[in-house]
Amino acid sequence: MNHPAPEIEGCSIADFNSLYIDITAPRNIPKATYYRACILALTGKDIEENIQYSIEPTRNKFNAPREVSVVRDYDSFLSFTDWLPVKSDLFLYPLNNPVDTLHSSVHVKVPMSTHRGQADRPMTPHHVPNICLGAVGIRTKVRLFFPQLYDPDRKDVELTFEEKKGLYEKGLMPVLRELSPDTVTNWAVNYEGVLTRAKKTRGMYQYGTRPFPGNRVRRFGHDLARVLGSELPWAEGMLFMVQVQGVKEANQHRPGDIDQAEDALMMTLSDFHYDDLMDEIHCYVDVGLEMSEPGYAYQWRTDAHRQLLSTFTDLTHAQTSMLMESRDFQIDYASGLMHLSGCRAPVPVRNDEDPVYFQAYTTDKALIQQKDGGRHSLALTGKAALAETVPPYLQSLYQLYLDAKDHHDCAARVEVHLRLKDAFTQAIDVPEWLMLESLCVFTRLDWWQWRCVRLQGIIRTLNLQNSGPPELRFTATALTLTAGLRWLANSLHSRPDDGSAARDLMCSILPLTHDYDVDRLQIVPRQHHIDNDDGLPFCPYGAYFFREMVFPPIADVPRMTRSHVISHTSYKYFFGCEFSELRNRHHPTAYIPHNMLPKSRVRTQKGMSKHHRVDIPEPSAVFADLDFDVPPPAQDNSEDLPFDERLDLPPGLDEAFPITVSKHWNQFCSDILQKCGNMKGDPLAPSHCRLTMDERLHVTDDVYRDTNLAVIFNRVQWKRAHRMEWREAFDLFFPPPGTPPRLQCQNYPNMTYWIQWADMKRDTPTAIDAIRVKYWSIFKTLYWVPKPYNDRLWKYTTDDNFITLPSTYTSSAPHIIINPGRLAPNWDLERMPGGGLQEAQEEEEDEEVIDPDYVPASEWVSNIPPIPMRIYMRQEEEESESD
Repeated sequence: MNHPAPEIEGCSIADFNSLYIDITAPRNIPKATYYRACILALTGKDIEENIQYSIEPTRNKFNAPREVSVVRDYDSFLSFTDWLPVKSDLFLYPLNNPVDTLHSSVHVKVPMSTHRGQADRPMTPHHVPNICLGAVGIRTKVRLFFPQLYDPDRKDVELTFEEKKGLYEKGLMPVLRELSPDTVTNWAVNYEGVLTRAKKTRGMYQYGTRPFPGNRVRRFGHDLARVLGSELPWAEGMLFMVQVQGVKEANQHRPGDIDQAEDALMMTLSDFHYDDLMDEIHCYVDVGLEMSEPGYAYQWRTDAHRQLLSTFTDLTHAQTSMLMESRDFQIDYASGLMHLSGCRAPVPVRNDEDPVYFQAYTTDKALIQQKDGGRHSLALTGKAALAETVPPYLQSLYQLYLDAKDHHDCAARVEVHLRLKDAFTQAIDVPEWLMLESLCVFTRLDWWQWRCVRLQGIIRTLNLQNSGPPELRFTATALTLTAGLRWLANSLHSRPDDGSAARDLMCSILPLTHDYDVDRLQIVPRQHHIDNDDGLPFCPYGAYFFREMVFPPIADVPRMTRSHVISHTSYKYFFGCEFSELRNRHHPTAYIPHNMLPKSRVRTQKGMSKHHRVDIPEPSAVFADLDFDVPPPAQDNSEDLPFDERLDLPPGLDEAFPITVSKHWNQFCSDILQKCGNMKGDPLAPSHCRLTMDERLHVTDDVYRDTNLAVIFNRVQWKRAHRMEWREAFDLFFPPPGTPPRLQCQNYPNMTYWIQWADMKRDTPTAIDAIRVKYWSIFKTLYWVPKPYNDRLWKYTTDDNFITLPSTYTSSAPHIIINPGRLAPNWDLERMPGGGLQEAQEEEEDEEVIDPDYVPASEWVSNIPPIPMRIYMRQEEEESESD
């Protein structure tokens, strides 16, 4: 049944908040109303009224008159010089903390000579090997840069042990002995002594400092550069970098007053040789202008970026357009709203008076700002989203938003990266006309309530997902929605991810369009998108609103519709592992998982076995008469397109039951040999099993009929089984129905066939006895199998009940049992594997033309083809692959 298209209705943030609150305010609301509110918060659609709301934040545009408070400040200072400009006491690090090494961009390029005798060339500082020399107070770091160590193939800019040792012993210590002999007794005599002294009992290091008097710091810098340059060739051309950060609150002053601006700058740089720095070219200051009003939240308009750049950079209209269309121009949407955003970009330098970097942002991020793993704010992880019914982090974040709506105003701010000599003459004030054209103003309540509404929708949907049946919770469509909820929660307070995995996700959760000229596209269209008529994600309703979802009572677990799901590679980014591993980790059916045991029990991690490489085998004759209709899965009666009506029906979805059973039997044959281990204590010894991994992935039950064990093993222990023992081995490999799951043991839970067998017992209980009869009829024809134990599949300890082959071998080897009544095995070293598989693979074949969008069925998730990678891969990633 086709539903009528929803009516699209524009509304303000305040109206949207009120609508959601009116729906959820009554106590004990019906479940249908609960679901309606969640869908409204995530998609902007009221399913009861059939209205799609489009958020229009510009209804709250800045209108005069307002009591705006504008302050000017200096947020940071940065200098690159060949002398040390510090005049206050310098606190030196005998052992540097790697965290203080410059690894991130400072948005400037500095001329450096990377080879002796060559002219300087502009270098990005965080790509040049460097080390933190010391600190001035708690806000200032002094670093040394060594351009001669630059190598584009070098993996890390952190200095090596030998480089640090040379710096300490041939530079730092000789200079300190010369300039401050009275204090050098507090220093270790060599770098090894520094490490010994700093190492704590648990292997961590203590990064202490040693003071050096300010009246000799400049001489110290001069002598250090001279001594290092003469003793270490790679230290020639060394530069000093001084960086002051996070001091804007300490030097605020009235905008428009040049005298106050200069006084504040001199106070900010009171620890340095101010007059001498004025003559240096590569000294920069972040000049900030901040606008705020008590009780309100100020936000930048997305359509005002051009005016902001033109006002504070003096770029021409054409230059501004070129910058805004470049990769360097970054837009930071505010709270997931398309009409509100800050921006940042390096500014093309035309002369030595131009700013080098510009950014416009707001201060609401300050509540959760924290550097963590490359991010600059707190973030929800995929693991945390699955760990508990409601992730504690989201509960804390929701409470933080609730508190903010009563107490935390939000200011709009611009920062311009200027050269020091221009810091008190440029970016002096914000003209009133610019405020009128570039700002929106919201009440503090409305602004934070918008975040509360969206976050509550995320929390409640995650709660529904994590409370649902695991067989529906861990499906591709449900996990795609989970990844989307994680992405949206983090996007409320920070710039959303835009890597390939995030773009893949946006193609799966946001509306798609084939109109490449429409506004608010989330992936910049390129020619191959147009040529292939690719649908690209966009936000037509003014916010990050998801497209259609499936909620209870139609599906017991909320999920995305079955049109697109994220690819198997994106699962690793969002959840840390692939789809199959994630499902088995959270929804095991064949064992009692370790997370149910006390923490005092140490868990041993083992990887899952690989799939048998024969995807569609010829069904064994013994399985030919098996015919069973698999019952439908748990309830999910959505109106999505049924699988049997898909034009791109994936192979295996409608396979005959005998083929399914044949694949499972082959998987059993492969898994057993995949889990055969290596010798302990002798890493150079051959594996117990002679077969390569590729051969193990292609084996059939024929390998278990071979009486020449030398073909299969390098060493082995065997014994002839009793009839009862052979049957018990079969029952251990294929536990009958009603067998309680055992405590998680070795090998078994990490074999694919074992997990599939548990699923078969659950999904096809009426057919399992017939399958076991067929399996037993084949099992009786095998010559050998591993001797299975209750706690593990393979054992290797020497046992007098077994006979060892070869006879000259006396150490550990795998245990196997021989079928009762069969002759003793052979050990014929002359009949060895001929490598037929490898030879067959190396035979020349006619080149086959492959569709560039083709993805093997093994990489489909839940039998849904992934989005072609060409759609969501970033342009720079495509270029790196083509290189």
